[in-house]
Parts: sequence; structure tokens; C-alpha cells
Amino acid sequence: MPSEQAALHRLNGGGFDLMMGVVLPLFSLCSAACSLGITHAALDRAIAHVAATRHEHLGSALADLPTIRAYLAKAKIQADAMTCLWQDSITALESGRADTMLRVLQIKAGANETAVAVTQECMRVCGGAAYRMETGVERHFRDARAGFVMAPTSDQLFDFIGKALTGLPLF
Repeated sequence: MPSEQAALHRLNGGGFDLMMGVVLPLFSLCSAACSLGITHAALDRAIAHVAATRHEHLGSALADLPTIRAYLAKAKIQADAMTCLWQDSITALESGRADTMLRVLQIKAGANETAVAVTQECMRVCGGAAYRMETGVERHFRDARAGFVMAPTSDQLFDFIGKALTGLPLF
């Protein structure tokens, strides 16, 4: 089994390189995918609620309010922009682009921050109904915040991104 021994030898003492080259990129992309799923699910629920909810005493729908539509539009732009960055991060990793590590660092923090911001807007546009289970927004609002406590946290990633941007070593 010489090839197995050679493979073990390459891994021996190479844990940091393995973590940075394989584990961190995949973890960041998968974590970002979870955040983006939460983001889009909350937005879909909020849009459905706003489109279907009517004020009987006023004869109007929530969707008739320009501020509600504007909040939804801004949230949709944020969600779609981060989805594009996520797709670009995958492309960078697959092609071995020079900016791959920057994208890997950006995507987890960016997707999580987007999930937090978008779910907050979804809560806003749904009002008190957002807390009802059948509306389905409150759970996404809570789940979006899980990324704050999962290492590397957004604050840690912001520091790493800043180091990368200014030419400092990450570690």
C-alpha cells in the first residue's frame, strides 16, 4: 500500500493547509447556502402574506402600501445580490481563481448578514402577523441569527477580510 502511505504522509502535519484549502471553503459555501435558503424562504413567506392580506375595514391590501412594496423590493435586491456572490464564490473555488480565499471569507459573513437584514424586513412588512406560526416568518427570523454564533463568526470574518484587503496575513 505505498500510495496510501504517501497520502498519509502528505496529510501528516498538513492539517492547516487541509482546513484552509478544503474544509473552510466547503463549510463557508454550505453555511452561506443555509443562510440564503432562510433568506429566500422568509422573503417568499412575507411576499405571500403581503399579497394575500387585506384590511377589510379599509378595503385595501398590505400590498397597496408603497412602503411595504419598497421594503420587499430592497430585501429582494439584497437576497438576489448575495445569491450572485454565492454563485461567484463557487465559480472561484472550482476554477482556482486568485480571489478564491477572499470570496470564501466574504460569502459566509455576507450571506448571514443578508439573512439577518432580510428576515428583519420580512418581520416589519408582516407586522404582528409575522409572529404567528402560519405566517412562517418568525422561525426564519430566529434561524437567520444562528450564523452569528457559528465560528468563524461574521465579526471574525470581517477582520480576516480586512486583513486580506490590506495585504496582512490572515493568521
